[in-house]
Amino acid sequence: MKYIVYILFLCCLWNCTSQEGKEIQSDFLTKETLAAVDSIDLESKGLLAPFAVSCFDSCFVFSNIRVKNLASILYLSDSSAIDVIYRGDGPNEILQFIPVGNHESRFLFADRVRGKVFELNLKPEYEHIQIEQFPDTIGRFFTLAMMDSIRMIGTGLFDKGRFLIYNRKDKSIEYAEAYPMNEEIRKLDPLQKAALYAGTFIAVSPDRKHLVAAYKGLLNFYSIDKNGELISIQQRYYHYPAFGIPKEGPIIAHKKEETTGFISLAYDLSYIYLLYSFTSMLSAGSETFSANTVLVYQWDGTPVMRYELDKYLLSISMDKNHNLWGVDKDHSHLYKYMLK
Repeated sequence: MKYIVYILFLCCLWNCTSQEGKEIQSDFLTKETLAAVDSIDLESKGLLAPFAVSCFDSCFVFSNIRVKNLASILYLSDSSAIDVIYRGDGPNEILQFIPVGNHESRFLFADRVRGKVFELNLKPEYEHIQIEQFPDTIGRFFTLAMMDSIRMIGTGLFDKGRFLIYNRKDKSIEYAEAYPMNEEIRKLDPLQKAALYAGTFIAVSPDRKHLVAAYKGLLNFYSIDKNGELISIQQRYYHYPAFGIPKEGPIIAHKKEETTGFISLAYDLSYIYLLYSFTSMLSAGSETFSANTVLVYQWDGTPVMRYELDKYLLSISMDKNHNLWGVDKDHSHLYKYMLK
């Protein structure tokens, strides 16, 4: 039986405490305020609903929401933009789009419904080419990333482990690690736990030696051995998700007073950068999904720096020159920050 997960927010009267913020502040003794050094007017380029951005030498690739074209490419050479990857049920269209993390200067994405992975040609003669087809026995992924040229790792409605690791060479599948649990989460059945952690972000380090998983206020840091096995090396649990079990409808429902926490991540060889929202749906409405706090960690979980930006962003990405780029909360501008 297949389950469709609806992430609903329940209205509650209780306000969040500031305990989460205090714990984060104790981890970061150093804080700097940064102003954007450059910006690009995305609306003037015809980009109307960009949500996330990926940085490449020749262009930016934007993932879009609420429009038929699921992605757009903005070329640096002449500032031209083209729309690519269209939503639909046709042979060259995509039903449910998710970017796939990798370190090979390629833009990969997957169709969650069809279980296919594609590479997008970043040159003006746009096309996308299928590079992988998952077995029908694998459920839909929530997130997906390349561990190396052979292995892929993802999160999804998996009741046998938090991560699924897929070997492209021999088509083997294995599950790894348990979901983070407190007393309340421990009482859930396996599918409820998987649904609760549907919004997890994952990142594999460029040297392919580390994995980070971020969700709400929970951070897990792993090393990856030569056989692709995950070894837990650090965890930083600022706050667990707040949820309820509806009598009808979705498997799990997030409470409206829940602190939103991590909403985007970016990384380079040395550090991982996490965009963090201290607000909730109760206190900020939909604006809780934008933030101006960036928390920086080493890949082993050591806290490094806390940045406070002058703009509220929906998502962030790093370029090869150690600059941070982010799409603003109005989907109208791309801002550049030079990190120190």
